[in-house]
Amino acid sequence: MTHRLLVLVVISSVLLAGCTGLQGTETPTAETPTATTPTASPDGSETDNIAGISNGTLTNASALVAANGATIVENGARISIEQTRPEMDRDSMLTVGADGASELSTISTASSGQSETSDYYNNDSATYLRLQSDNETRYRMVEQGYNPLDGFNSSLETALAGGTFTVANESADSEPVVLTAEEFSPAANSGFPGDTMTLNGRLVLDRNNQIQNLTITGQQDGQTVAYTYELRQSPVDHASAPAWIADVPPSASLHPELSTTVENDSYLRIENEGSDPVPRNATLSFSANNTAGTVTLASALESGDSRYAYFAAGDGALILTAERPSSEVTAPIESPASITISTDDGVTLLSVGMGWGSESSSEPTQNDTSGGSGE
Repeated sequence: MTHRLLVLVVISSVLLAGCTGLQGTETPTAETPTATTPTASPDGSETDNIAGISNGTLTNASALVAANGATIVENGARISIEQTRPEMDRDSMLTVGADGASELSTISTASSGQSETSDYYNNDSATYLRLQSDNETRYRMVEQGYNPLDGFNSSLETALAGGTFTVANESADSEPVVLTAEEFSPAANSGFPGDTMTLNGRLVLDRNNQIQNLTITGQQDGQTVAYTYELRQSPVDHASAPAWIADVPPSASLHPELSTTVENDSYLRIENEGSDPVPRNATLSFSANNTAGTVTLASALESGDSRYAYFAAGDGALILTAERPSSEVTAPIESPASITISTDDGVTLLSVGMGWGSESSSEPTQNDTSGGSGE
C-alpha cells in the first residue's frame, strides 16, 4: 500500500506565508502632534468620513485597512511592523513603490538567540527570495506574483479587529486623528494569547484614511508583548532592487514541481512533475527513524522522471536510485520524515516535512523506466 502525505510544507510557501501574521521591524519613531492640544469628542461625528469609523468608533477594521492599503498602492510607502513576544521578536520593513515594485526584509529572533532573516524583492516579472540563518544563505525566484503588502494588511486588520478603538480627540483638519482602545478580544490567529493579559492600543491616522501608527502593548507572565505598525515614509516612487539580487544564482529560477510519497513504509518516491529539471549534483537530504542521510544526484532528474530513496537494510546508508527497490534491501520508514533537495549553488528546490497515519487505497505505480541511470 502507499502512504500519502498528510502534512506537506514547501519552503517557498513557508517563507512567503511567514510574511503574514503579526510581524515587523525597526523601533518606531512616531511623532506626537504639537500644533494644538486635542480635546475629547463625545461622538466623533466629524471623523465619520474616515473609512470604518462610525459615531466615533472603529466599527469596520476591514474598510479602514482597505482604504489605507489603497493609498499605499497609489502613492507608495515605507512601513514597519514590529512584534515583541516572549518566545520570539519579529521586525519587518516593507517598501512599496508607486510603480508596483516592493521590497521586504524580516528579522525573526527566537528567545534562544537564534535569528533568521528573510528578504524579498518583487517587480513586474518575478519575486526574489533570500533566506539567511546561521551560516547558511538560500535563494529562490518565483515568477508568480507575490504581494507582501497583503501580509501587512492582514496583520494590521487582525490587530485592529481585536480591540474597541474610539476617537480620543477632535482635532483640526490638518491634525491626525487619535483613537485609543483598552479592551481587546484577540482572535485565535492574532499572535496575542487571548484573555491572559490586558492590552492597550493607540491608533493614529489622518483624514485621508492613511494609518500613521498603531501600537498595542500588554504583559504576559511579567514580560512585555507589543505590536507596532508605523508609516515611515510616503510617498515612495520606486522600491529599488537590493544589492543581494546580484548574488541570486541561475538555478534559483528552476521550478521542477517535485512531489514526494513514502511507499510501503519502505522507500521515498520523488517525482518531477514540472518542466524544469533538478540539476545533476543536486543534494538530497532525507531524515526518518532518527536517522539522517545525504546523497548527490549523479544525473539530472528530468521532467516526468522519478527517483527512489531508502535506507539500506544492512548498514542504514541512504541510497538513491532510478529503479524501484525491493523490500529485501530497504529498512522500514516510520513517520515523520523530512526531505530537502538543494542545488550545488545553494538553491533549495524542495524542503518538506511529512507525516502519515492512514493508508491510501491506491496501489504503488509500476516500475518507472523513463528515468536516467541509477544514482
